[in-house]
Amino acid sequence: MGLPPVLDNETVIFSYGSLLDQERLRALLTHRGEFLIVETSSVPEAMRLIAENPDGIVILRGVRLDNVRVSVVTEAILRRWYRDRGGDLQSLIEAGVTTVETPEAAYLYARPAFPAERGRSLNGGLICNLTAEEVGVLDKYEFEGVLERTRAPALAVGGTEYVPNQITFYAGTMSPEEITPEEKAERVRLLNLGRKPGHKGPHAKWPRNVRRKSDEKATPFEEAVSL
Repeated sequence: MGLPPVLDNETVIFSYGSLLDQERLRALLTHRGEFLIVETSSVPEAMRLIAENPDGIVILRGVRLDNVRVSVVTEAILRRWYRDRGGDLQSLIEAGVTTVETPEAAYLYARPAFPAERGRSLNGGLICNLTAEEVGVLDKYEFEGVLERTRAPALAVGGTEYVPNQITFYAGTMSPEEITPEEKAERVRLLNLGRKPGHKGPHAKWPRNVRRKSDEKATPFEEAVSL
């Protein structure tokens, strides 16, 4: 049995990062004006909320993306890759997608695992009730070309595993092997900058338990660099 079509269609996106932040999502969808964002961790509740709020956004939390490979990149690396692929960073700045200054930030960067690779899991949620035009806006926010919407290989929702038909996530298209020694050194600096012992640093832009259950512990470097 698969997920119902209202939760598994071409405009539903799995996110493990900033798109799950309501303030960030509202800033990207300003053309909507005032609109409701509601959240739930229940599949039946999500279906009901989508039916009752056709003009709002519904976020289904507690969803796990399985069988992916994960690395860490900085904002500077993403921008360099975007320019290398012919992207026009100035157009993103003018569209309000990013800023002139390069933020000091590090992000998780995932892609589906190849058959011979050991996959990992990421915790996140499904963003539902987007339009095709809004998905296009999010594509630009995710440095279109460097990260591309790719069908999620496997999802777990409420303890049940699914192979989605159309749900996508933003998968990295560039190899971490292309990160230069200088960029690696800067990544380490950012991950350590302002970090308290036993915690991830403020420049690591992902939720604390994005990879792990809440009762498991890991060092910041186990959470980040060695993914």
